[in-house]
Amino acid sequence: MSASKLPRVTFDTNVCNVIHNPNRWPDQVDPGDARKIRAAIQDGRILGFISEASLFIEFLSFEDKLAYLAVAGTDKARPAPDPRAVARFEEVEKVGTRLLHAPLIGGEIFFEGFRWANDDVFSQGDRQSRFSDFCRPLRDLQKLKQYGEELEAKFPSNYHGTPMKGPATWVSAFKRASDAGEKIRSDVGPMIGEWCDGLIVGSHFAYGNDVFCTIDGGKGAGADSLLHHSNRAALGAQGIIVMTPAELVQKYGL
Repeated sequence: MSASKLPRVTFDTNVCNVIHNPNRWPDQVDPGDARKIRAAIQDGRILGFISEASLFIEFLSFEDKLAYLAVAGTDKARPAPDPRAVARFEEVEKVGTRLLHAPLIGGEIFFEGFRWANDDVFSQGDRQSRFSDFCRPLRDLQKLKQYGEELEAKFPSNYHGTPMKGPATWVSAFKRASDAGEKIRSDVGPMIGEWCDGLIVGSHFAYGNDVFCTIDGGKGAGADSLLHHSNRAALGAQGIIVMTPAELVQKYGL
């Protein structure tokens, strides 16, 4: 099969972890299926891709995510990624996967060093337009911004007499609130997760890949989750075919 006809599969964050270690979650993904997918990528029977937003999810703790958001768009130092997570994804890259652009706050590239996917299906301009068109209607970033603005009103940039350089923004309010002892994780954590889910699926859509492989059913966030089973028909209408690892193995005879 020519490269142009090979299945193009975007692997969600959770599936990347079982590609790295097929025995990691045997109650959720059959280790045999994980090994078959890993071998299919290595052997060139499918083209595997990972979204840049998956690295953001895995490489930073919750507190480090807040620290990153506080400096996004500035020249200030970013928190260092967890070297264990970096090693996991470097190993998955060596299997044969490539990285999909999914710009975060300020259009930043979150992590340099991985090999980027080529624009084989759409031109770079069309890919960027598709990403924007997909993500713009999603409300996850708007929810995160609204919550940040509420925290900013409560914890302004000069909170406790510590002024910040430059204009106060909602993305920096999360860290100020957390540093002040505000218990925000149960609210902000899921919001960041849902925002990143939108970026991950958006990058899949932007590059025109064939299958989005995940074990995320959106149970935690319910029907509001992009990946909740009740939203699969709407995703399918946009050409986004969602499969579990088992379904992927069966579909392509891996």
